[in-house]
Amino acid sequence: MRIEADSRPAIRVGRFVERGMERSYRVHELDSDRRSVSLVVPLLGIVFLGFGALDIITLPRDAALAALIATRALFFALAMAVPRLMRSSEALARRELALGTVTAAGVAAFCFSLFVYRDQDPYLQAASVLLVINAQYLVPNRFTFSVIASLVVAAAGAVSLMSGHGALSPSVMGAFIVDFVLMALLSALIWLRTCRSRRREYAKSIELEYISKTDQLTGLGNRRYLAERYAEAKARMMRYGERSAMIMADLDYFKALNDNYGHEEGDQVLKEASRRFSESLRSEDSLCRWGGEEFVALISYATLDAALESAKRLQSALRSAPMDVVGTVRASFGVTMVATDETLDDTVARADRALYRAKNAGRDRVELEP
Repeated sequence: MRIEADSRPAIRVGRFVERGMERSYRVHELDSDRRSVSLVVPLLGIVFLGFGALDIITLPRDAALAALIATRALFFALAMAVPRLMRSSEALARRELALGTVTAAGVAAFCFSLFVYRDQDPYLQAASVLLVINAQYLVPNRFTFSVIASLVVAAAGAVSLMSGHGALSPSVMGAFIVDFVLMALLSALIWLRTCRSRRREYAKSIELEYISKTDQLTGLGNRRYLAERYAEAKARMMRYGERSAMIMADLDYFKALNDNYGHEEGDQVLKEASRRFSESLRSEDSLCRWGGEEFVALISYATLDAALESAKRLQSALRSAPMDVVGTVRASFGVTMVATDETLDDTVARADRALYRAKNAGRDRVELEP
């Protein structure tokens, strides 16, 4: 399978326009933040539940107190479930739903506590509202949700101040409410820039990773790319018993072609051979330029007969039509099955032995190494 280079992905309103890229980033973000989220959210649940002791000391014994204690207990239970629900093995939608649910529960619980404590110190209430507004933007992948939640908290803080009986002048109360709204909007703007910046960094890392795994002449994977695909194939083999095969191809008389037509034409031959080889393989197969005029294909879910058939398809594709300037180009092929008890170098060495037998037997042929 050829690695395709993408243009720099567009970002709009803090999101990648291309859905696949956005999904990939969101998975990356959740995986990166999983450890911190799995520690912080349960800690918040413990702290929030711990304030139940203050409720019992401060508030009268009535239905509101019972409801608040129940609300704290519910948020605590949801918060403690987050580490299990945020595991990388869980689907993205499930993880984001869990994070959104616990965030919504936390906002609801906080707003309810504001209502219950509306007659208490208004300055402490205002400080807690500003703190929670900022905290909304620490939730990964929930920017739009965080904007809405912070506005809800700002509105709840305003209602709490206006409905309380604290000795606040209208001017002070108005200043607090303006602060709430400005904090919500300013935090949204800052985190919008942060979302864009993080996505640009992610896009750059993807680009650098692509470059590090790609042969710049042909666009095929390089040895590092093949090593990763080989490790994945070995993992499937060990876990599911799926077999894979390796095909090594070497263009025949390529040095003479370079000497006769020049290196520029030789590069064009390599590009065209890469294209024909790529089109002859399945999407689940992997193709890389091993070096010079050598190519290696890793054939997934392969039997020995299927591997030999794949090599013959590569052979036929290469000589199916003459190339511009240089005419018909041919290649020799070595085929071997991947064994469970060997490394990539071991498999390549066995494929290479089969390739050299093909060379010594007259070239333009397929040989097998058991």
